[in-house]
Amino acid sequence: MKILVVEDDENSRLLQHYILDSAGYEVISAENGKDGLLLAENNIPDLIISDILMPVMDGYSLCREIRKNKKLYHIPFIFYTATYTSDKDKKLALDLGATKFIIKPMDPMEFLKNVKETLADNIKSQNTLNEKSPLELETEYSSVLASKLEKKVCVLEEKQKELELSEQKYRRLVEVLHENYFFYTYDASGALTYISPSFTYVLGYTKEDGMLGIMKYLTDNPINKEALKKFELNLKGVRQSQYEVEIYHKNGSVRFLELTEHPFISNKSLQVEQIEGIAHDITERKIIEAEKAKLQESLRRIEKNQALGTLASGISHDFNNILMCIIGYTEMLQLNLPKNLKWHSYIEQILSASKRASDLLKQILSFSRRTEQEKRPLKLQPIINEALELLRGSMPRTIEIQNYIDKYSPPVMADPTQIYEILINLCTNAYHAMREKGGILKVILSTKKIEPNQDYYDIKPGNYVCIEVIDNGCGIEKNIQDRIFEPYFTTKPKGEGTGIGLAVVNGIVQNHNGYIKFYSEPQKGTKFYIYFPIAEFDCKEEKSNCEDLHLKKGKGEHILVIDDDVNTVRILKDMIVQLNYRVTCKTNSLEALSIFKSESSKFDLVITDFSMPNIDGITLSEELLKVRSNIPIILCTSFNEIINEENTKKIGIYKYLMKPVTLRTLSHELSIILF
Repeated sequence: MKILVVEDDENSRLLQHYILDSAGYEVISAENGKDGLLLAENNIPDLIISDILMPVMDGYSLCREIRKNKKLYHIPFIFYTATYTSDKDKKLALDLGATKFIIKPMDPMEFLKNVKETLADNIKSQNTLNEKSPLELETEYSSVLASKLEKKVCVLEEKQKELELSEQKYRRLVEVLHENYFFYTYDASGALTYISPSFTYVLGYTKEDGMLGIMKYLTDNPINKEALKKFELNLKGVRQSQYEVEIYHKNGSVRFLELTEHPFISNKSLQVEQIEGIAHDITERKIIEAEKAKLQESLRRIEKNQALGTLASGISHDFNNILMCIIGYTEMLQLNLPKNLKWHSYIEQILSASKRASDLLKQILSFSRRTEQEKRPLKLQPIINEALELLRGSMPRTIEIQNYIDKYSPPVMADPTQIYEILINLCTNAYHAMREKGGILKVILSTKKIEPNQDYYDIKPGNYVCIEVIDNGCGIEKNIQDRIFEPYFTTKPKGEGTGIGLAVVNGIVQNHNGYIKFYSEPQKGTKFYIYFPIAEFDCKEEKSNCEDLHLKKGKGEHILVIDDDVNTVRILKDMIVQLNYRVTCKTNSLEALSIFKSESSKFDLVITDFSMPNIDGITLSEELLKVRSNIPIILCTSFNEIINEENTKKIGIYKYLMKPVTLRTLSHELSIILF
């Protein structure tokens, strides 16, 4: 059976259509009485269901026209309404010839029951106009309709007031929105239709500037390309998640905005009517996140250095034991061989190389552990030469290294490891600047005097040793020259630079009361000048290895040696015997302690390592001192973070020596303690 539904509310019309269609009825529909009447005349239904208040022609007028129409008067007519119903409304409906008057909303099953009953009864005698005169019906119709319209107008006025209040509240909220937010709307074409005043607070532009389009202020950051894609999808009605844009502030700075947008789609056209959005300035959050990332990266570097330090410490223990054997046996060769210049020259080279190896190991340990070393009068010539030797082996042949070192340049108060670090950092930067095309790296050491009346940057008058590191590479762009000493600032690709090299160099120079200056031109090269004040005291010259050792020998005193390394024990034994002492050697610390407990009086001195199985050198020393409180103990070990000269003295250890120990050093220390 066919049912005509006349309803101006689309949702209600679709719901009725669905309920009736599901029950097996054929459904046709119209939005108002006029269209419904026309549809009924051309496609006669078995039942009409109509609302009352509708545009063009209301439900009462439709019912009256149906009952007057010779083709349609017999069709059952149900009023289904929820708009301001009263007994008068129902009476008028029945007077006009309606079959039933039912109230929305109704349970679907109850609704269908009413439909089925109406179709089953279909008493044609009831489907005619009331016997009332047309004038009476018209008067009743006008009265009821006027009442319903008056009620609807009152309700609409209330809703309008509520809407205005809501809009005013919403607008006040938007208008006072400051801090880091602004509100905006776009129409379906993508043109801005509104932007809140806080736009000026956030980005510095006027509202008029913003209404011309904020997209023109976007930077060329790749994230903006993705943002524009999301904006286009929002315009098509495909709602997107929050996205970020990078945009220029009016003052030239760069800001980050987080955009949340909502497209509103028309129920009728199913097209986007407008897009509402809120922009949140998240620049500060981005800065904090970047700083957090830098701190995390810094922490990773610290952990990496700690791991490197642990590895270096472990290697140094074994390496120093090897060096001690090399140096010790070489010194004894030097002492016992006839004074043949040729052989002694070879011995001198072995000792010199061993000393360089020992110094290099100390530098690696100091660098990896970032240990603070005491500044002392230091000549820079050997450090520069050693650093350049290392760099020559790591740089390609396309880069030529030239050095001009003034051999008479006086010493400065400095930490040798940190001077070494300055050179490595500056020379590495120079290499990176020249690696594509090659070039010349110059390192110059000279003495300069700044006169009181000389306007030379901001350097105080005085005498200085100057290190110059010069390259003819790509140079530094003018717009970033003010930032090169900033921590973490780098122009190198990710993975190639950390941005801390020059910051570290600058910190070291300042810590040495020095000055660092530079001059650079793009595509021409860079010059760095480092000025260190000349030391007030000269440095002590180290004795040549080829000179007579002048060893002080013992008188047969008895020394107990404990070290878990067999080779170290052997060289210490041979050196001690060479110095005319008696010696007992043990590679097991527990066994050594047992012997000392039973025969402590026969030993005049103990030499022990620190890192040993069973019990370490500190614990062993404490146990030895419990047995005999006046026994002199020398702790002879490699670099260790746990122990140093200060805390070993607190325990009662007489002397703390760093491996490798030379024959001359051992002779000197033993003579001081025992004589």
